[in-house]
Amino acid sequence: MAIVKMDERRSASCRFVTGMNPEGSETYMTRTIANFKVESLLDDVYEVAGMMASLYPYSIKNINMNERCELVEG
Repeated sequence: MAIVKMDERRSASCRFVTGMNPEGSETYMTRTIANFKVESLLDDVYEVAGMMASLYPYSIKNINMNERCELVEG
């Protein structure tokens, strides 16, 4: 029996460098945008995350995209 993906969801997270702790390590803050359409192009997801990042006074460390789905027998 074939396995099928159901209920697909995407989100993008921006990780910001917010400063340094007393030991000299970077401190971070993460903000997430949820519910991207599965058909969204990666360029579009990256662009939206970058626009969100521009709203914050911190430098961006990285952008991550997560995909979640349920696997069922079809």
